[in-house]
Amino acid sequence: MAKILIIDDEEDIRSVLEDMLKMSGYEVDTAEDGRKAKELYDKTDYDAIITDIIMPEQDGFEVILDFRNKNQLNRVIAISGGGRTSSDDYLNTAAHLGVSSVFSKPPNYKDLLAKVAEVVTH
Repeated sequence: MAKILIIDDEEDIRSVLEDMLKMSGYEVDTAEDGRKAKELYDKTDYDAIITDIIMPEQDGFEVILDFRNKNQLNRVIAISGGGRTSSDDYLNTAAHLGVSSVFSKPPNYKDLLAKVAEVVTH
């Protein structure tokens, strides 16, 4: 069973993604920011990581850079609802860093689920 990590400071988004992925047969862990996520992904090998960009404590760019340094960006899917600028700005930056895919919030869940399936099979 593939293991997925969801990182998002919005509890509603984490909950919906967690339920959707569990119903699709994935094992799921969640974290509300990059710092808590790092504690998890330093100990566990995840098949896919879905990370928000703008979060307190440690943002998604730091998560993305960690996985870039591990040569595992193909496992990372970035999502964003924006912040000081539009979500497109953050997602374009994430795409330039080399993540597997980007989605604006709220994501099209069918498309996101298809991307997760693609990521975990590669």
